[in-house]
Amino acid sequence: DGNPAKLYLPRDFRGGFCDLEKNWNNGINTKGFPKQSFTMNTSASTDLIVKHFMCSTAVVRVMMGREALLPPAKHFDYLCACCLIPCAKCEGSLQTGDDFTDTLKLGSAIGNKLNELQGATDPSRLFSAGGANGNVFMDMWNSVDQYFNKVCLKECTLNFNTLKSSSSPREYIFSLAPDNMMSNAFNKLKKAPTDGRNGQTITNLQNAITNQFKFKALPLDACPYDPSRCVPMPGIEFEEISAGYCTFKMSAEVVNSIGSAASDAFVGLGGESLVSGLGETFGKWVGEFQRSIPAFIIVTILAFVTGFIYLVLLRFAVGLCVWLSIFVVLLIMALGGASCYVRASQCAGADFLETGKQIGAGALIAASGAFSSGCDEKLEGEGHNYKGCQKYSKGLNKCIKWGDASSSSIMKKYSLKFGSDAGTGIVPAAVYSDRLHNDYCRNPCDIAGADCNAKSIWCFTSNADQAWEECQPVGVVKPTCSNGYAIKSSEMRTLLEVCAYVLWALAVLYLIGVICMTNRIRLAIAVSKVAAIFMRQNTMIVLTPAIQSLISCIWCLVWVLSASFLLSQVPDDAVDKGAFLTYAEAYGTDTTPGKCTNSWPSGSVWKDETNCEQINGTYACWRCAPPRYTFDWRFAVSFFVFLWNNALMIAIGQFVVAAACSCWFFTQNSQKGSTGVIRKAIHWTWRYHLGSLAFGSFIIAVVQMIRYVLYYYEQQAKAQKNRVMVIILKICQCLLWCFEKCIKFLNENAYIQIALHGSNFCISAKNAFYLILRNAVRFGAISLVGKGIRVIGILCITAGTGVIGYFVFTAMYADMTPTVPVIIYIFVGYMVGKLFVNVYGLAMDTVLQCFLACEEMGKTEAGENGYVPSPLRGWLKEKPELGE
Repeated sequence: DGNPAKLYLPRDFRGGFCDLEKNWNNGINTKGFPKQSFTMNTSASTDLIVKHFMCSTAVVRVMMGREALLPPAKHFDYLCACCLIPCAKCEGSLQTGDDFTDTLKLGSAIGNKLNELQGATDPSRLFSAGGANGNVFMDMWNSVDQYFNKVCLKECTLNFNTLKSSSSPREYIFSLAPDNMMSNAFNKLKKAPTDGRNGQTITNLQNAITNQFKFKALPLDACPYDPSRCVPMPGIEFEEISAGYCTFKMSAEVVNSIGSAASDAFVGLGGESLVSGLGETFGKWVGEFQRSIPAFIIVTILAFVTGFIYLVLLRFAVGLCVWLSIFVVLLIMALGGASCYVRASQCAGADFLETGKQIGAGALIAASGAFSSGCDEKLEGEGHNYKGCQKYSKGLNKCIKWGDASSSSIMKKYSLKFGSDAGTGIVPAAVYSDRLHNDYCRNPCDIAGADCNAKSIWCFTSNADQAWEECQPVGVVKPTCSNGYAIKSSEMRTLLEVCAYVLWALAVLYLIGVICMTNRIRLAIAVSKVAAIFMRQNTMIVLTPAIQSLISCIWCLVWVLSASFLLSQVPDDAVDKGAFLTYAEAYGTDTTPGKCTNSWPSGSVWKDETNCEQINGTYACWRCAPPRYTFDWRFAVSFFVFLWNNALMIAIGQFVVAAACSCWFFTQNSQKGSTGVIRKAIHWTWRYHLGSLAFGSFIIAVVQMIRYVLYYYEQQAKAQKNRVMVIILKICQCLLWCFEKCIKFLNENAYIQIALHGSNFCISAKNAFYLILRNAVRFGAISLVGKGIRVIGILCITAGTGVIGYFVFTAMYADMTPTVPVIIYIFVGYMVGKLFVNVYGLAMDTVLQCFLACEEMGKTEAGENGYVPSPLRGWLKEKPELGE
């Protein structure tokens, strides 16, 4: 009973589907109207014009003066609707334009505004500040949904020009929605008798309403809605951007009149200019790719070749790759800590790298043993009394003894006589030589107001390009920031400093762990070499995940087609069919669920101005639109089948690789690579172990299903605005995700045990669990090494494919831009790299278990007639080679 088209068909303002005969809640038959386009929302577009008219002094006198049309009980509502008095609805008085006391002048002004909106004048005036409406419609692009209705039309080309050429246009006489606070006053004025004292005034106002407040609407065969929803906006045209969806564009006469203003408005909203630019660019990209398909095929083949070359090189360079990846991780942690520390210490206006240099220099000096016993490194104020042993400046320049720099022009400033009887002339260096004997970093000039008075200790340096430079006391690493820090918040600086210490501590622990696990890492390298040999000798094994992915794609397409029928069966009572007094009641608030959005998938809200209902004397015009799709128990069953099949498909691929690798491992070394291990693995899968694989994948599917059910309830709690329950369910999902990862890891090793011993799933899972416990450190080392090799492998294959693709493309198509094709080639390289490293990682795990089986069972035969691969011979207590 479902209709998959509902999942992608365009929808109109009330949630109805375009080009569908039967819509929800006896909706409009839109069959034959496949395009989602836009018409003018007359209520929003005329809102300020109506208020200008109804709130002018001329109308206020009629509504509330002598022979008032409104009873006193309605005066407040009317004044509030006009924002003429402070009330909850208004934030201030309205800026609608000039006020009029003369009804004829008022009618003329309103007529000028409505003529622009009705297209009776040059359409460009509607979007010009010089028009009667001012900037109102120039600024409307900031809230497009407010000024336009989404409607289903026959073509995107239907617009105001279509209306002008139509022989049977409809007419819409404007009326206010019943829930509008001004509706009562507007209707009273329209129907008021004209025989009283205000008869002529009322007649003039009624003539303005009758003659001005009416619009031409598209004919029924072009727009299947009420005339109020079929009024096109002058000066606006539309074009199709994708299947059934139309977008805005300015008419030629408007663009010619106002130039780039319209384009700028559209660009700001992602409108016509942006869409057309993207369309042209995307079309060019697609065209270039279509022309370069031969190059794409060649590059795809070369990507697989690159993968095999990587495996060959990995056999010889795996040790380098592993130790390099370990060093890179250590370097990242160390540099990360250093970056946090430098950023926390950076002074305002100082350069990040310069700050890092100063901190590094301070740390180096402190660590070099420059701090001598007996030195007082206390620094107070500007450092005039500093008596420490610092011999290096902040920039790590070596300081010169003061006596060695007496010939310096700068030094002469410091030959003043110090003390209370200091003179002002230059005196020999001997006067201060006793005070600065064998000293380096000092601030000796303590004469108030003297130009020699530095802000801290300093010294002359041996660097010819740096005559003098400030110092810091020995042991001080962080710079002193007299003008404040780059990061103003002391809490943030403290947090960064703590992060630095944590990263450094982790780096130290990581380094200790690597040192302690050196032998395990070397074993992991040997296992990696064996896995590389296996893949090199059985190259077709890499096609296993490729074929597996192809079958999975076909299965997913079939399932999606089936599920789309279930998803599209939105029940008739999915959302409330009644009307609601306010938008907040229908849609909800931040803390209160709405009547239309209190469940997930949620419906939407629209305003039905032509069929409002009265509830306790108040008009209710807001209604619900149903969601595109829904979930029920039938979809849950279908989705569980989807998860189970996916898990089973992955399990089959993992088992084929594990079985092939284990068969290869226990084949005599002289025959390795010559026997059909892949064919044997596939036979084992379908003949003996499909039930075990199905059971293992069933467990994973159950855990995944529970997690998705929790996600469903999380969305329901979110729709109900229950934030506490949302947090609880998120935490539960996180725990289940971790549990799922553990189950997947155990299952993968259980499949390897099945391949090795032929036991059923439960026994194999138990054996795998205890095997992992007994050899946790080895498995950890393999995991660490495997991740590093996988990352390096993906990067190498991806980069290699991109570079090769660039040269292939430029050689074959020199006249075309290679940017987009190369991006596609990089993506292909990434996918091929994932195929290789996933198979390689599983082969590593299998080789490790084969090695442990040999170790525990004492099967260590090597040589040509043995089966232990050469990289692992040194790790087993080897028996004499068979045949010796």
